[in-house]
Amino acid sequence: MKKHSTHAVTASTDTITPVSRSTWLKMNILFFLFISLLVMSFWFYLATKTSASPAKPVSEVAESSGCAFDLIRMKPQSGQLIDPLYLVEAEAESPKFSSLKLDLSQIILDWEKEGRVSSVSVYVRELNNSAWMSIACEEPYMPGSLMKVPIMIYYLKQEEQHPGTLNKELVYNHPVHGFPSQAFRGDSIVAGRKYKISELLRYMIVESDNNATYVLTTNLHREQYSQIFKDLEIPVYDPENTAYTISAHQYSKFLRVLYSSTYLNEKLSEYALELLSKCKFREGIVKDLPRGVIIAHKFGERGINYDMDFSESAIIFHESDPYLLTIMTKGKDVKTQTALISAISREIFQKFGSISENGSMAGL
Repeated sequence: MKKHSTHAVTASTDTITPVSRSTWLKMNILFFLFISLLVMSFWFYLATKTSASPAKPVSEVAESSGCAFDLIRMKPQSGQLIDPLYLVEAEAESPKFSSLKLDLSQIILDWEKEGRVSSVSVYVRELNNSAWMSIACEEPYMPGSLMKVPIMIYYLKQEEQHPGTLNKELVYNHPVHGFPSQAFRGDSIVAGRKYKISELLRYMIVESDNNATYVLTTNLHREQYSQIFKDLEIPVYDPENTAYTISAHQYSKFLRVLYSSTYLNEKLSEYALELLSKCKFREGIVKDLPRGVIIAHKFGERGINYDMDFSESAIIFHESDPYLLTIMTKGKDVKTQTALISAISREIFQKFGSISENGSMAGL
């Protein structure tokens, strides 16, 4: 029985061994084929990826899409390696504003036909991307008190470079010659008193006080002040030049660099916009907009004989997206001109939500 059992086991072992080797060989062949397939797939992926067109620079993409850009940079000093960017200008208007532009053009045309205004410029820009539209935005206008904003920027730049500037005190001595008349004005500083520069800035922006502006203007360094205009590629303003003009597009640059904090640091840019948001002028752009909407704005008026240039520029913090609006007008009645500015501002605000959601361009 033992021999029979041993023979059985031996026979059984002899029949199983060849089958196991065959299976093992098949498994190895299949595994080799699988690995080879993976390697070939990987090399095919690399070959197709490298043969594809390389990614284009932003400038080439912009040109191929029919939209070119201008870059406004700081002029680098001798030996300076950095080249800071102030503004990006898309040369073409965004088509998503086409319908709004037609509506605004009709409103303006109606007012001009009725003789209520003689000229109007409008510049609208979404601030979180490069989309914009304009109506005669390169027409020149006398800015009046709008030029109080670059004066503010000058002193805030001084604070950035020389901390403590805002705490310095200046004396207000009443000038020999009077200032141009103002249809809209608030509180004013008092002759013979000292004021901190921070206080003078508040009077100048919030109250649009010409007396505070006079003190600040007579104490600034003209060359450094002029540099602001040169940096932003805007015609240099001489406060003594009563014939100075600026366009809606050019003026809008001042508010744009404040919003993006590309000219002043974040703290001082915020400081500037907070002052502008407290401006007491409640006509024009602000008048017909919902209460509670934050609006950082400045107006300006300048008249010669019976002709008046009245303009306003603002950043409206719309719930959909903040946007910049500059409106400049010529006419013979300030109240009529501010009424038109209100109508234009209301029209834009009401339609801006749907416009902003309708295919915004890439942020810049």
